[in-house]
Amino acid sequence: MSPVMSGKPSIEWHTCPFTGLPVEMAEVRAGGPKGVSIRYQCLTRAESCRPDVCPLYPPEGEEIARGGPYELPYRAERGFCSILMSALGGDGANTAAKLLFEVALTEMGLDGGLDAKYGSEKTGTPTDVSIRLTDTAAPVRASGPTRRPHILVVFHPQLTRSLGLLEGVRPDATVIVNTTGSPEEARELLELHSGTVRVLDATGIARRAKSRLNMPLLADLCRVMGFPDASLEGPISRKWPRQVEANLAAFRGAREEVRAVYFPAAGRFPLRPPRSLATRVGYNTMLNGSAIRASEFLSAPKPGSRRSLLAAPAFNREACIDCVLCLTVCPDPGALVWRDGKMAGVDPGYCKACMRCVTVCPTTKKGKALTAP
Repeated sequence: MSPVMSGKPSIEWHTCPFTGLPVEMAEVRAGGPKGVSIRYQCLTRAESCRPDVCPLYPPEGEEIARGGPYELPYRAERGFCSILMSALGGDGANTAAKLLFEVALTEMGLDGGLDAKYGSEKTGTPTDVSIRLTDTAAPVRASGPTRRPHILVVFHPQLTRSLGLLEGVRPDATVIVNTTGSPEEARELLELHSGTVRVLDATGIARRAKSRLNMPLLADLCRVMGFPDASLEGPISRKWPRQVEANLAAFRGAREEVRAVYFPAAGRFPLRPPRSLATRVGYNTMLNGSAIRASEFLSAPKPGSRRSLLAAPAFNREACIDCVLCLTVCPDPGALVWRDGKMAGVDPGYCKACMRCVTVCPTTKKGKALTAP
């Protein structure tokens, strides 16, 4: 009598004893003449796998079912799951979206579209990236940015209101927020109608790992979508071969720090409709390009505010030796203030908080002149 699988296998995440990577493990219960036996088998297929020595690798010709085909976490009327990533130029949102889109098409058997919207294409300016995913059998006719996202990824929650990020977000959506606050505090700031708020200190995780802000947020988005972590780790390693350890450390570091709370619709905050134009835009009805609310998108603090949008490095004049190394790596040299051949400080109106100057700043007997806030 051959063993028979009893129902769907239980899928859990474990650390591979050979590669050290997070892998999916299936608890397989098989019924036979001697009762029910339990064993574990690995579902991950990585380039570093050693099927010849790994006791958890499925025997030749045997595969463990994942409990059916992949299912999107959300579906709209036409079968699409829409994702919106809101960031600033230099955060890496566009690159992260392309990696997720690549995995969705090549590993998960999906189809869809990707659209990136830039402002002035300058570091520090608002950037939106939209992803639409669906089954391969569904026709993909829509293009452009999504106006009704199921999943919203917020790199900078301070931009929520000025950019109108909650306009068009669907009820019971999932919102991933880069913040040190609680899910309750993030929900109050966002004024979310209903849905799940997931918070993590992506900025802190990226700085500790010496990586980019997009890695921790991409990791949590990957889990919300139900994509295996290992499916993203391969493309990440190939994309940045010189930063593999740092990027993977930031990617994996998001797993333990995420806090999530579901908020039902209780009438506290309205469900905002997507933003739309009142009239058709043509040569007689063109928008006034000279009117730009620049103050809402500046990195510098507004008058009377004690908090800037981006945290600039802290400067210690006593530790500075005026070596000028910071100027060689700064993407916007206006951020570094110099007077009479000596560095005087950092201007938050120009600083993009990339922390490149902190990386190259030498350590003297009095410490580093530039340190992360």
